[in-house]
Amino acid sequence: MKFSDETLLAYLEGNLDEAEARSVESAVEENPELEQRLMALDPFAPVVQAVFERLPAEDPKIDLPEPEPHTQPAVGGLRLLAVAASVAVVAASATFWATRPQPMGWAEQAAIYQSLYVPDTIAALDTSSEALAAQFAQAEEQLGRSLNREALEALPGVELKRAQVLSFKGKPLIQIVFADAQGRPFAFCVIRQGDGAPRKDVKQAVLSGLATATWAQDGYGYMLIGSSEQSDLSGQLDFLTENFAS
Repeated sequence: MKFSDETLLAYLEGNLDEAEARSVESAVEENPELEQRLMALDPFAPVVQAVFERLPAEDPKIDLPEPEPHTQPAVGGLRLLAVAASVAVVAASATFWATRPQPMGWAEQAAIYQSLYVPDTIAALDTSSEALAAQFAQAEEQLGRSLNREALEALPGVELKRAQVLSFKGKPLIQIVFADAQGRPFAFCVIRQGDGAPRKDVKQAVLSGLATATWAQDGYGYMLIGSSEQSDLSGQLDFLTENFAS
C-alpha cells in the first residue's frame, strides 16, 4: 500500500484515525524505505538521532516496565522524542550509578588527614612522659583496649610523638604519631570496628600520596602510614603485627 507525503504528515501530526494510523505503522514495520520517508518528514527525527549518538557505546542493560496501553494513537514526532528522552535519562542515570565515586572508608580518610602533616606539625609537640601518659589514657578509654605504649615506644626507626583521639562515623579512631629519622611524620591508627567485624590480612597501598598498610583482627582495624609514597614500612609492619597483640 502506498502512502502520500500528505498522509504521512497527517500521521506524524496525529490527524489520522486509529485504523489509518495502524495501517501506516504496519507498513512502516515491513518497509524500510517507507520508514526512511517517514523519518525524513519528521522534524523531530534529527533530535532523536542526536540523542542516541550521545549514548555510551555499551549501555547498561535495564529492564523497563511495559508501557501502559493507549486508546488513542500517539503523535509520531512527540512519541519519538519521548522515547529518545526516556532512553537518554535511563542511560544517564544508569551510568551515574555505575560510575559514581564510592564513599571513602576510614583508611582513606585517615590517609587524607595524615597527608596534611609536615615535619613542623610534630616538631614542637610535648613528648614528655606525663603528656604521653595522659594522651594514652584518654585514647585507651575511648578505644576500649590497651594501646601497648611500651611496644609503640620501641617501634624501630621512629620516635613516639603523640596519641590523638579522632572519630569516624561515630567509632573512635586513634591516631598515634611518630617522627622518622628525618623528622617526617609517620602514623599508626587503630579503629574500633566492633565484635563480628571480619579479619583482614595485611594490604599495602598508596593512599593520598602516602605508603600505607592496613589489616584487621579481633574487632579492630589497624593502619600504618608512612611519610611518603616511597616509605618502606616493612620494619615497623613486622614489629607491629608481632608485638601489638590485642
